[in-house]
Parts: sequence; C-alpha cells; structure tokens
Amino acid sequence: MPPGLPWIEGLRGARRRLGRLLKSLLQRSGTLNDQPLNKASLLVIVLVDLVLLVNIFSGMAAIGQWPLSPQQAFPCEAEWSLYREAGGDRREQGLAILRRAIPRRAPGETQSSAPAPGFRASAQEASRDHLGRVDPLCLKFAGHQDRIAAQPGLRRLQRDLDRAEREIATLEQSNATIRSQYDSSLLEQIAAQPASQALQPVPAAEARQRIEANDARISVLRSQVVALQEKLLEAPESQAFLGFLNRTASFEAMEQRFERALFWAPSQRLLLQSLFLMPLVLLSLQIHRLALRGGHGLLALVSWHLLVLTLIPLLLKLAEMAQVGVIFSVVLQAVQALVGNLRFLVSYLYLLVVPVVGFALIKLLQTLVFNPRVQAAERAQRHRCLRCARRLPAGSRHCPHCGYGQFRDCVLCHQQTHRHLSYCSQCGAAQLDVAPSTLPPRR
Repeated sequence: MPPGLPWIEGLRGARRRLGRLLKSLLQRSGTLNDQPLNKASLLVIVLVDLVLLVNIFSGMAAIGQWPLSPQQAFPCEAEWSLYREAGGDRREQGLAILRRAIPRRAPGETQSSAPAPGFRASAQEASRDHLGRVDPLCLKFAGHQDRIAAQPGLRRLQRDLDRAEREIATLEQSNATIRSQYDSSLLEQIAAQPASQALQPVPAAEARQRIEANDARISVLRSQVVALQEKLLEAPESQAFLGFLNRTASFEAMEQRFERALFWAPSQRLLLQSLFLMPLVLLSLQIHRLALRGGHGLLALVSWHLLVLTLIPLLLKLAEMAQVGVIFSVVLQAVQALVGNLRFLVSYLYLLVVPVVGFALIKLLQTLVFNPRVQAAERAQRHRCLRCARRLPAGSRHCPHCGYGQFRDCVLCHQQTHRHLSYCSQCGAAQLDVAPSTLPPRR
C-alpha cells in the first residue's frame, strides 16, 4: 500500500460515517413511528422548533447577563482612566470629573421633580439579582460623587458655568457667521443696496464693531468661567474628591482587578451558558430514551428535536470557548513559549486539533448513541421490532407494523437467530458478516 494511503482511507471512512450520521439525524427528525411526516405535521414541528430555539437562546442570553460585567463591577474604572491619562492636565480632567458628578436639570424638569438615584445607589442597584458585587473602591468613588451632587452651592456653580459656556459658544458662532458673510455684505455696500433689500443681517460697516463687541463679551465671560471653576475646585467636597483620586496605588490595584475580571468574563459567561444547556441535553436525551421504550412516538420525536436544538448551541459555545478566554490564553502562551510571538500558529493548531476532535465525537456518537447492535439488543430484549421499535405480538417472526423480518440464519448452525445481534442465540457463534451499514437507524 503506498505511503499515505491509510490516511486517505481513514478520511474516506470518516466521511462515510459522517454522511450516515447526518442521514440518520435527518431521518429521525422527519419521521414518526417509522413513517414520514406529512406537510402539515412538518409545519407544526418547524414551528415547535422555532419556539424552542427562541427560548433556548433567550435563556442563554439571560444567564449570560447574570454575572456582573467588568464595567458594572468597576463603574469608576473609565473615569479613573481618563483622569490618569490626562498627564499634566490633571486640573482640566479633575474639573470634568467634578462637573459630571453634579446633576444637570433635564429639559422640562422642575425643582419639585423627584431626584434621580445617586451614583452609589445606581451602582448597587446594578448588582442586585446578579452574580458578583461592585468593587468597594468604586463605591467610595460613587460616595464622593453623591456628596458633591448634594451641595446646592455646587449645583448653582454648575448652572452658572453652563450658562456662561453656552453664551460663549453662541457669540463665537455669531462671529464666525459675520466673517463668512462679510464679503457679501461688502458687495451690497459697494452697490449701495438699500437696507430694506439687504440679504445679510449685519452690514459691512458694522461687522467689525459687532465682532469686537462679541470678543469683549467673550473675554469677560471667560474670566467668569475661570473664577467659577476655581470656586468649584476649592469647595471642600471637591478637594476631598480630588484627594481621593490622587490615591494612585489604590486605583492601580483596582485596575488590576478590572483587568482580571475582563480576562475571565468571556470564559465565565460561556461556562454558565454551557451549564444552562447541559441539563436540557441530559433531560431531552432521557425523555427520548423513555419515550422509545414506552412506544410514545410523538414524545420521542419532540424530545429528539429538543435534543438536537440544545446540542447545536452547546457545540457552538464549546467552539467559542476555544477561541476566547482562558483556553485561548493557555494555547497562545504554549505556542509563544515554543516558537515565539507567532500568533498565527494558533490558527494552524486549531486547524489540526478541531478535525481530530470532530472525528472523535463522531466515533463516540456512533458507539454510544447510534450503535445499531446495542439498539437491536435493547429492542430484542423488550420484544420490539428491530426496525420500527413497535411492540411485537408473542411469537411474531415479522413485524405486523412494518413487515420487517426479525430473524436470520446463523452463519454456523443455520438456526434462526435475531438479526443484527453479534452472537447466535442457539450456538453462540459470532455473526461476523453483520454489516453495520445495513442496520436500521436508531429511533
């Protein structure tokens, strides 16, 4: 045999087994008591499958959101990152954090409106009925924000700052408009255009004076903004908050905890979703087996569809788990330790491992779930038809439901023995000529 031919034959055999497995899956999904489903029944079973699939994915989404996300467990991490990355401009970033802590009144909101929940209450509310807890440092961070938001004087400073900044923006926009329209207004002036027929609101002769007046007002407003900002920074609550932000060691430790949570979050979510699916797989498999033994064809069909629908997302989640989180990190570290920083070799490794795992799974399913000899032995012990699994009358040699012959001649003693069993029931000789490919699909 030429070198390499066993590999080719192995691949061909795996392909044939995969084809038989898929054919068996499709046959079992579209037949009831060994009879094909009619179009109306197929429509009903498709609708049932859709309802089951929607509920399965809804449950997976719900359990995936059960653990607190890293952003929910560390709500202050984003604010601290902005403050840390400000570099030498800590004053401006400190002002930004302080102003974000002070609530702004929404349009239509009055002073008598119910106050919005505080930062600490919102953080704790996010962790209610969830797995995990909010980081204690972030709760202290939220407590400082609440104390700042509760000061009426700071809220007045915030409103004054917003008003001054809006007026500055309006005046700057007015100057930009006047400059963009100056050429047109100058042409109207040269042409002696009457004021009543002028297209531009500011005549060219007044443009310079209007811009200078706006610039003077902007200068005054900016001085007011600086003064208001200083008052905001010098408030005792602000000083306490900024001092808290300068506890660099505590926040760096918090960032490390955030990074660990960020690393483990995908694996944790996928593990919980897999644990959600496993009981459905085991329950549907057990119900399917009991339905087959009891001859409940409809229940066996529905439980079979539920089994297939839960196995599909479970396999997808297991494949996803191999691409993210701790498993991928371990594989990547192993590859980097062997060949350096060649990340693309991880894809090659998966391309080699995944087919091997797939073939092993096919072999396992063929051995445990779709083994025709095991199925025939179970049916013979329960006096059921070896093909359609319906109950046989005592002494029947053929099934009265599908006409299938239950016996064959032994290869050694030529006495009658059950089909598809490995040994003769008369002389015990091995029935070596029983071809698994000729056996009926398990129902």
